[in-house]
This record gives sequence, C-alpha cells and structure tokens, in this order.
Amino acid sequence: MLVWTVCAFRKPSMSEDEFHKYMSEKHAPMVRDLLARCGISQYTMTHFTSETKSLMAQVMDEQFLQGTSYDMITQIQFKDIQSFVNFRNDPFYKDKVVPDHDVFTDPDRVL
Repeated sequence: MLVWTVCAFRKPSMSEDEFHKYMSEKHAPMVRDLLARCGISQYTMTHFTSETKSLMAQVMDEQFLQGTSYDMITQIQFKDIQSFVNFRNDPFYKDKVVPDHDVFTDPDRVL
C-alpha cells in the first residue's frame, strides 16, 4: 500500500468558503473516476477551516503549531506503487487534474 498525503493551501485570491466548495463540488468529483480506475482503496479530504485553526493551540504542542496553516489535507491510499504510477501517468491526470490545481491552490505552498 502507498498513502499519498497532500497539505494544500488555497489560492490567496480565494475565500475559505470558495476553496472548500470548489474542492468538494468540482475537484473531488473530477478525480473520482480516475482514482477508481487506478485502484485506490481510500480517498479523504479534511477541511481545515479558520474555526479549526483557532482551536489548534488547545490540542497541539507549541512546536507543531507552525505547521498547521494549510487549508486542507487530502489522503489517497493506493493498493501499490504501480497504481500510483498509473494514476500520475494517466492522460486525464496530466491534461485535466494537474491544470485544475492552479484554479484553487497556491502552488508555492503545497506540501
């Protein structure tokens, strides 16, 4: 199994609500069939809102607070490395999914 974790930051020009709505209603549905074709076993998005960020000081040690400014975490579990390679090499991924990232993410801050 391979788990791919992405910590995404929204584009500075997007509001928090616009970002979360775009991810849930546009981007995730776009990649759904591709992920299924490539044999994913799990796909999750965790939205990290201003409200959740404000609560972090209550649950995190100070040393970890610096790394919690992202807007969302996406985790995709692939059954094996070849499934991940197939996903990344798929023409739909290259032609549609990759360019879509520029619509909603800050490419200089993706982890």
